Amino acid sequence: MKAADKPDIRVLVAEDHPIVADGILAVLGKAKDMVVVGRARNGEEAIELLEHHQPDIVLLDLRMPLIDGIGVMKWIKRTGSNARPIILTIYHGENDVSQAIQAGANAYLLKDTSPSEILKTIRRVHRGKAEISRQRRTREVSSVKFPDLKPLELEILSLVVEGCSNRRIGSQLGLSTDAVKYHLRGLFSKLGVKKRAAAARQAIESGLLT
Repeated sequence: MKAADKPDIRVLVAEDHPIVADGILAVLGKAKDMVVVGRARNGEEAIELLEHHQPDIVLLDLRMPLIDGIGVMKWIKRTGSNARPIILTIYHGENDVSQAIQAGANAYLLKDTSPSEILKTIRRVHRGKAEISRQRRTREVSSVKFPDLKPLELEILSLVVEGCSNRRIGSQLGLSTDAVKYHLRGLFSKLGVKKRAAAARQAIESGLLT
């Protein structure tokens, strides 16, 4: 194969269930812009193949023998590997998602996700886009660092970080300007700040929002 014809996206599949792995491989095999460089049946094999093949994307099961998906992602982060992890799992509990996000997952998909969506996600992550929503990331990090913040307050805070005015926040969330001011006062009180800039700075420095 000529270099110019080389598929753009090199994918490693780490899945211990043979039937599921075969299904994933069949889906990837239909994508002309992807090539599977390896198939791992446990976390140790995944790390070995990551070192050997240096894929662009690694599709990771969350629960695997020897080393789980979280452990593999920690290895990726620790070694500076360029592989971008995508979790593909049956587990969707808040704790599972939270651990995956903090370990470095670029996307979190359930195994009943359609083949077309799996391929779209791989392409988006390969282009550098995260497929975990801002609301999901915000909620998971906040559950550890700011347990008292309500979902609406988190959405308001994310818009504050983006530089939105009270009127703009109200328009985005379907609130009156007075309601936005009311929620901001409660938000500032919980964060221990008095101004929007301080709230935004605290959110960014804590890792709550970017």
